[in-house]
Amino acid sequence: LAAKDTMRQTGALQRVEGLLREGGVQVVVSDDVAPNPRDVDIDRQAKVFLREKCDFAVGLGGGSSMDSAKAVAFLAAQGGGTILDYLAGGPHADLAGTKPAFPILCITTTAGTGSEATPWWVVTNTKHHEKPGTGNDSTRPAVSIIDPELMLSLPKEVTRNTGIDVLFHAMESFLANVATPFTELLSREAMRLVVRYLGPVLENGQDLEARSQMAWANTIAGIAIGEGKSSTVGIHALGHSIGGQTDAPHGLTMAAVGPAYMRHTWDADPARYAEVTRLLGYASAGESDQELARRSSEALEKTLEKFGCRVRMGGLGVKASMIEAMADSTFKTMAGCLNCSLKSLSRADVIGLYQASL
Repeated sequence: LAAKDTMRQTGALQRVEGLLREGGVQVVVSDDVAPNPRDVDIDRQAKVFLREKCDFAVGLGGGSSMDSAKAVAFLAAQGGGTILDYLAGGPHADLAGTKPAFPILCITTTAGTGSEATPWWVVTNTKHHEKPGTGNDSTRPAVSIIDPELMLSLPKEVTRNTGIDVLFHAMESFLANVATPFTELLSREAMRLVVRYLGPVLENGQDLEARSQMAWANTIAGIAIGEGKSSTVGIHALGHSIGGQTDAPHGLTMAAVGPAYMRHTWDADPARYAEVTRLLGYASAGESDQELARRSSEALEKTLEKFGCRVRMGGLGVKASMIEAMADSTFKTMAGCLNCSLKSLSRADVIGLYQASL
């Protein structure tokens, strides 16, 4: 049972552990999950999983806890070792020929990450300061529980950061070259819900209706990036490299680079970018798709400002001297997302986007 210590403080950990024990399930608790799961933690937890002869993994909390459960269930199924072997740059990074993960159960306590609805998981490579994402069908949760009441105690800052993550999942899925009518349907609705309900839930964290709507937005946005070949795009790719260097909150890393990305790529598909401006609520009557698309970066900036998370990379701890390494990491660890962007991005483009966001 993977969770952060905060889950013990709220009582959620004891509640879940108690319910499992009442059902006759023996439980091994790991309540020291890091904000961004690290390779060394996953290696250690997988050893415990195997030593205690566990049958399945439960992730209780936000993306960090759920991703930890996925990574541990996967690594344990391989017989242990180091998770680095299965991350970008490792000998088995494509996961080909690997054994299916042990079953995974996710209980999300945040409206962000969407990990409960996807096969993807992210683990920080502490040696190279990288934050690669990976996953396969076996790491899709067998069961996920989404209970908005568990989100009522979520601090405002975490609510904001995870809520913005939902927005980027939805928006990026919509702007991906692998988008389908199904994922577009989910993406549109998730964007609409975030624009409508993130503000109210930031004003009143006890608003169960707003919490419920954000939880639903989170889940369908997760499906929009986790079904078939669906994906996020360059914003997530750039954001992950920021997180690998600084350990900054995931949502804020995308908030830092999102506007620059939109300014650089809007002309790849003006009609689609124009629709983003409309969904964010900043379209004026009579404006052409070309004009609305050109203003999509401005619409995103205004949305981020409205929710109190308009940030730049410098505010997250990034220094100009880090940019070259971050660009290299982006192509090494998140090439899949980059390749799903509507506009092809070169290394020089990525460096330029980072510089514009500093």
